[in-house]
Amino acid sequence: MKIPPTLSVVLSNLFKKPATNPFPQSDPVPTPEGFRGKLIYHVDKCIGCKLCITVCPAGVFEYVPELKKVTLWLGRCVFCQQCVDVCPVNALEMSNEFLLATYDKYDDNLRWLKNEEIEEMLAKQGGKTKKYRIIAEKCKGCTLCARNCPQNAIEGSPGKVHKIDPNKCVGCGICATVCRFGAIEEYEE
Repeated sequence: MKIPPTLSVVLSNLFKKPATNPFPQSDPVPTPEGFRGKLIYHVDKCIGCKLCITVCPAGVFEYVPELKKVTLWLGRCVFCQQCVDVCPVNALEMSNEFLLATYDKYDDNLRWLKNEEIEEMLAKQGGKTKKYRIIAEKCKGCTLCARNCPQNAIEGSPGKVHKIDPNKCVGCGICATVCRFGAIEEYEE
């Protein structure tokens, strides 16, 4: 009589050590390099460019227009790291933390910038917001600023002086960093 292949596998595995780690009875297995754990958000670095919102496949990010920053809910995160890769100021990073299990999908451990924190930051800000404008005498019309603006707030044709739409501008400053002629200046409104 021939032994079925599944029975031989079951019998051979019956006498082996378990392949899994009996966590939480034992220490967790160390995470490998490049592990994509809990997302860390450095609010102070965020420039409000909204690139993370654009690339996020899970809808983790929400824009807070009063602060010109984003808030995020990790309960939706799929840990793809696209937001980290696209962030121009490194305001987002992946950590090694993987113990995120909870019965409450609205757990405070899964939220960044709760309503109380937003109100507190607005009170500190005092109503002033950063804006940018183009100095007409210095602008060469190279279109570099317009091509790099994540909000499409800069208009102008090649060789002509460009203009920044203050209603679309979120004050991220990417335009000022890419301008080779120093034609973009920051001001507060």
